Amino acid sequence: MPEQLVVDGYNVIHAWKDLRPLVPESLELAREGLVARLSTLAQITGSEVTVVFDAHRTSAHRGNEEVRDGVRVLFTRRGHSADHAIERLAYLARERGEPLMVATSDSFHRSMLRGMGAAVIGADELLRQVQGAEAELARQLRNHSRP
Repeated sequence: MPEQLVVDGYNVIHAWKDLRPLVPESLELAREGLVARLSTLAQITGSEVTVVFDAHRTSAHRGNEEVRDGVRVLFTRRGHSADHAIERLAYLARERGEPLMVATSDSFHRSMLRGMGAAVIGADELLRQVQGAEAELARQLRNHSRP
């Protein structure tokens, strides 16, 4: 069974050097860049990838969920943080007995999630995994294009 990976979206965007500079210019562009890179990871590893973004400062009364390029994208509803949504996903995974990995560099949240039974990696480790998936995809494309 593929592993489930949940990503704290804005935490990772602010940690990655290629996405962080996009934030002042276009938060949407930064989110799209993260989702695109996570899509490659999902495609290569077969993992179920969910990225969670805070929307608690907006006027949205309902959360929003969609699938983009094989990545489940969740926006929290007003008054709810990504941390709370991720904790809920960790709780549900534990209740179902399913393994869950969470990518966040928030040290307090990492400790809490580990206590809930989730495996936790930082944004830097997620970047290494994404870069590995991107290299593997490039290798597969090179091999496929050879006569």
